[in-house]
Amino acid sequence: MTHRKPPQDCADMTELRQAIDAIDVELVKLLRARVDYIDRAVTLKQANGWPARIQSRVEEVVSNACQTADEEGLDTELVERIWRDMVDWSISREAREIPEI
Repeated sequence: MTHRKPPQDCADMTELRQAIDAIDVELVKLLRARVDYIDRAVTLKQANGWPARIQSRVEEVVSNACQTADEEGLDTELVERIWRDMVDWSISREAREIPEI
């Protein structure tokens, strides 16, 4: 994560928008990295004969994200919605390569 001013130190909307844009770049890079791990999961799941969707793992991932959100004072409903969408997208990506068992 890059060093940036705290929001309360941004003097105007230009500074604030620049900080938000920088965070968006970081988020996209993190999503790219996550996709690389999802792609690796395809190979490992295939080698183990596992399906793309393992519901217990889905719930664990969402629960972990919501717990972190709660600890950070972030709306857990928002995080749950985002994570469920992201996990569903990831599973769809995996399912193109992994036949359902």
